[in-house]
Amino acid sequence: MKDVGANFFDDFYLQVCTACEDKLLELEWKLKVEKKESNQDVLRTYRQRAYDKIEEFKIIEYSKIQCQYFVDMTNSDNIRYSQEFINVDGIMVEKPFVYKKTYAEYRIEIRGEMDGYKLKGLARLYDAHYEYIYLSMALEDFYWAQFQYSLGNKKESCKFLLDAYSYMNVCISQDDNRESPSFHRLRSGFDKVCRRARSSAGGKNKLAELEYIKDTVVILLGDIPSHSDWKNKRQLLEYLMPYICNNDKKINPDKWINDTGDREETIRRRLNKWSTGDLKVEIDKVLKNDTNN
Repeated sequence: MKDVGANFFDDFYLQVCTACEDKLLELEWKLKVEKKESNQDVLRTYRQRAYDKIEEFKIIEYSKIQCQYFVDMTNSDNIRYSQEFINVDGIMVEKPFVYKKTYAEYRIEIRGEMDGYKLKGLARLYDAHYEYIYLSMALEDFYWAQFQYSLGNKKESCKFLLDAYSYMNVCISQDDNRESPSFHRLRSGFDKVCRRARSSAGGKNKLAELEYIKDTVVILLGDIPSHSDWKNKRQLLEYLMPYICNNDKKINPDKWINDTGDREETIRRRLNKWSTGDLKVEIDKVLKNDTNN
């Protein structure tokens, strides 16, 4: 499902993408400065490995969207020469196959050995270069974020990029005990974008649920007396407001509970907007008829 208010995340996505690329350049420079022969091609190797892995997961993801699943033939439990059955609550059913993991499943499995953004357990204890584990996770999330963005899942793509950026910081600092100030700034920016998107979505939904009032106005205009006392459009709209509000109270009673005037003011603003747009012809027609009378 595509994000609500997805367009809010475009600029932020590009901002974090650039920040990640800068971090990778910083890491490349760090490896060159170290001048360790074993580190010379490490970044290129890890990038290619992560890219290839994500390409495989993309195929699985596209298949999942089409409700197709790949049997994992590397799993010995899937190698069968005849039908196999298992007992489920006293009923014999065919033994299910093990399917290839999605990226989400693979990611949960890997991150199961983490405390927040920090590695724990055996991975940290026995791997002298544990920062390279972070590098793998960073690059995988980086490429997966780009894929999610291409699908229109912009908010999710930004989340993956933030994780990637955090892991890249660890690769450079070789310190996973605290987050960098730059990460906190990006995280704060992401939270602000999320709030803007939620606010916009809420406003659009609120306006959309008032659309039915247009039909109410058309009916009311059709019942307008041939002779009335208003002299302009403003008076006509104020004449309509009590009828519109009373009708809305019947249709949306919950919207009026503890209301201090906001609902009525919102309806009035929409009515003013429609009077110069969607309902202009109908309102002008009534005003013209009244003038002729």
